[in-house]
Amino acid sequence: MNQESIIWNYIRSNHVLSVTAFHDGDIWAANMFYAVDYERKRLLFMTSEVNTRHGVLMLANSHVVGTVCDQTRDVAQLKGLQYAGNATIVSTQEALDIYMQQFPMAKHHQETLWMITFTALKLTDNSAGFGTKYTWNIE
Repeated sequence: MNQESIIWNYIRSNHVLSVTAFHDGDIWAANMFYAVDYERKRLLFMTSEVNTRHGVLMLANSHVVGTVCDQTRDVAQLKGLQYAGNATIVSTQEALDIYMQQFPMAKHHQETLWMITFTALKLTDNSAGFGTKYTWNIE
């Protein structure tokens, strides 16, 4: 299996990301549920409002960084993803359908839908050997 496939299998096996946004000296991190749009190689997530602290920062500067990680105490099984990318608001019905398929409870709380398109991904997978790294540089 190639590195891209290994990374995307990991992304598809999880559902919570951290995202860090920054602009003009202000920085903020948030955790959110995400859905995978595998065909377009992007993640979709919702914010309660566009004017959240991280939403305002992402509107001012779309460049974001973040992580996806397992919650295990066994260091030999630890896996985690670091990413860089761009977060933008998406308003297509197709993107909304993908998100709602994974999180149908959001139908009652439809807020702002965002997408992250990646510029770099790095997965650390100790289950493949301590410190094993897989990378996918998109640019």
